[in-house]
Parts: sequence; C-alpha cells; structure tokens
Amino acid sequence: MRRRPFLLSLPLAAAVAGTAQAQQLTWQRITGADGRYSFDIPTPFKLSNSTGAFNSILRGYMFEWGGGRYGLDMTIIEIDPGDPDHPATDVGVLLKNGQSNVQKRWPGSTVLQQGEISLGPAQGRSFTLSIDGGRRLLIGRAYFLNARLYVQVAIVPPVEQNSPAVTRFMTSLSIVR
Repeated sequence: MRRRPFLLSLPLAAAVAGTAQAQQLTWQRITGADGRYSFDIPTPFKLSNSTGAFNSILRGYMFEWGGGRYGLDMTIIEIDPGDPDHPATDVGVLLKNGQSNVQKRWPGSTVLQQGEISLGPAQGRSFTLSIDGGRRLLIGRAYFLNARLYVQVAIVPPVEQNSPAVTRFMTSLSIVR
C-alpha cells in the first residue's frame, strides 16, 4: 500500500471539509402546522412524509452536500397515543431506542458521546458517533414531548462538527408544548 504524503492530502481534505462552509447557505425557518415546533434548515432541502410503525406519521427534512455524503436531517415522528399497540411511554427508553435505531443504520459505528439533555419542556438524548472508520461523525439529538419524537442528525467530516452551519441547525430547534 502506497501512502500519500500527509501535506499533499491536506488540500483535498480542506476542500471536502469546507464544502458546507464555503457555500453561502440560504436558511429557511420551518414551523409545524400546529405551532408546536420550529427549526432552521438550509435550502434546498428534501421533504418526505410517510407512515411508520404503530400508526406513526414521519415527516423528514434533509439538506445534503458532498454528493450526499454529508447532511443535516430533521425528522418529526408523531406517535398515535390512542393505538393500543403504541410503544412504551417511558421517555428514557423511547429516547435510548431512538439512538439505538440510528446506530443500527451505521454498523461498526463507535459511540463518542451520549447523555441526557432537555429542550424547554422536552426530555432528550444527545449522542455523537464516529462512522465510516472515523471519516465522518454523526451528531444526533432526540427529544420527546406529547406523543411526538424530534430527531436531529448532522453527518459531517470531523473538522466541521462545530461549524456555523451545524451549530445553527442543532441549536435552532424550538419545542413549545
């Protein structure tokens, strides 16, 4: 295996890492139809709606760059509390299961950080995973309040974990009731 000199690989790494920072992002404020949540996401983003297990309704917003290798994703999952088969209402278990489900999508990932957090009245969980052998980070936060699960994910090169775009996206979520 022939190794490239480290200095020669720096411009390539900087070009990939700076992709989100280099472009001028146009942000849009998204507010739920019922006014219970709002967040900022760059445009253009992809919007998806689907139905999941336990009669849940999933709404996803995704902004990607780097050929889809990097992205910011907000998913809102509305759980039907009237469904007799709905999942356990133990919020701690629900949030840990949410983290576990994200981890299953990334076999071989390593947990770098995890813990309990809150956002206004919502209980939450934050976690950071090293994925793809450390070439990318998955920064995740999940919050639960009133039969609604909010999941934020940023997939970025390690050098961008504290970038203005990631910081703005991750701190923009507001949950009011």
